[in-house]
Amino acid sequence: MNSQVVLEKLQKICYGCDKHLERMNSAAKKMENIMPLDEQKYIALSEDEIEHIDQFLFRFVKLQDSMGQKLFKTMLIFLREEVDGKPFIDILNQMEKIHLIDSASEWIKLRDDRNELSHNYENEPEQMSVVLNKLFREKMARTMKIDLKRNKDGYQLELKLTKMSL
Repeated sequence: MNSQVVLEKLQKICYGCDKHLERMNSAAKKMENIMPLDEQKYIALSEDEIEHIDQFLFRFVKLQDSMGQKLFKTMLIFLREEVDGKPFIDILNQMEKIHLIDSASEWIKLRDDRNELSHNYENEPEQMSVVLNKLFREKMARTMKIDLKRNKDGYQLELKLTKMSL
């Protein structure tokens, strides 16, 4: 694939990831006053609170999917690394090896959380509270910065996962 085409694809993916992250962080801010949840608080949530939680979860899943299925592979293709037929763990390990991410294991944990959410415990308030609290406390007390910049040597992709206070 042509480098310019890959670069344009990478920029488009980064823009989409930034939008998911921005909207997820906005929802998280609106959830601050209801967290942590327990079974009774979950049952008593207002429609607005449910909408904020839904937005938070939807954007978390979309961000994980976009990064795992598109961003990481396209980054490696841009760097002329082999990705065809590689399992996700191998892609993460390659990204860690060339210092695009700090920890493959941290991304595996995020992926596991995404998969747990796909089980959707909406009719199980206690289990849903546990999943939401874990995600909000452990994983969403972080922010990501995705930036693609042109420099004298070409392009530099900056992808950071850093703690933030909620």
